[in-house]
Amino acid sequence: MARRTQTNSSGGTLAARNFGRLSQAFPRASGGTATLPGGTGIGTASMDGQHGWGTSVDDGVIAGGTGSPATSGAAATGAAPYGYGQPPGGLAPGRITAGDQAPLLASEVFNKVAILAALAIGAGALSFVMQVSAGMAMVAIFAAFGIAMVASFRPHTARVLAPIYAVVEGLALGVISRFYSATSHGVVPMAVIFTGVVFMGTLGAYRSGLVRVTNRFVSMTMVLTLGIVAVFLASMFGVPVPGVSSGGGGSYVIFGVLFLAISVMNLFVDFEYVNRAQQAAVSADAEWYCAFTIMLSLVMVYLSLLRILGRR
Repeated sequence: MARRTQTNSSGGTLAARNFGRLSQAFPRASGGTATLPGGTGIGTASMDGQHGWGTSVDDGVIAGGTGSPATSGAAATGAAPYGYGQPPGGLAPGRITAGDQAPLLASEVFNKVAILAALAIGAGALSFVMQVSAGMAMVAIFAAFGIAMVASFRPHTARVLAPIYAVVEGLALGVISRFYSATSHGVVPMAVIFTGVVFMGTLGAYRSGLVRVTNRFVSMTMVLTLGIVAVFLASMFGVPVPGVSSGGGGSYVIFGVLFLAISVMNLFVDFEYVNRAQQAAVSADAEWYCAFTIMLSLVMVYLSLLRILGRR
């Protein structure tokens, strides 16, 4: 069988700097080792701001760091190669062992995502029923944006700020949902259900390897996300933007589809983020931060679906 090698070097790219921040805020669990399913290899993984994460998948051998199977910081053997496109929980079917500090587990990340989603839905239902004013919703939107910025640039604060963000964002989403519900009956429950469907579908596509998240994919997603945020902020401050603050129902739907596509790309990046964090055996403190990033993407998915289904 011909040896097939995929190398994704990080160098000085935007993606490398993004993933490199993880190790700065959450060091690798002390003594962390990992056993891959289907094999006996045990190895350690490192993740730093200089090298970021490059992977080399070489017929069942994984190497982390600079992509060299002989000298990289992680190596493991198994029945199937692991790397891009593998499940966030792919590294540990049963257990990853660590010394004094517990390592991050993908299953725990998704448990925390469920907690954040429940908080957001509960707060949203409360503001929906209690008829919270649009002015309060704007305050909640800017507050949630500020909290998200702090948590994004100071990842170690996510343990405290992620639940607060979920509640504040949920309050804002409840008001926004009420406006859509007033003109499009039934659109809110459909948007909630479809958000779950998009999440599961994206996760399934990632686990199956149908979509491979490379550093170029990550960088492109980050640039598009910053662009979409800038467009919405401009619209909120009165700048007319076709498809956002002006235009007919068709233009709203087109922009909503574009927004949804970028949101799904963010989910793919989030799953890759969890996968790399688990492979690097970073401490379990990073689980709240990873859950927070997934929650941000889910909010984007929900808002885009409201625009598409409500044509507003």
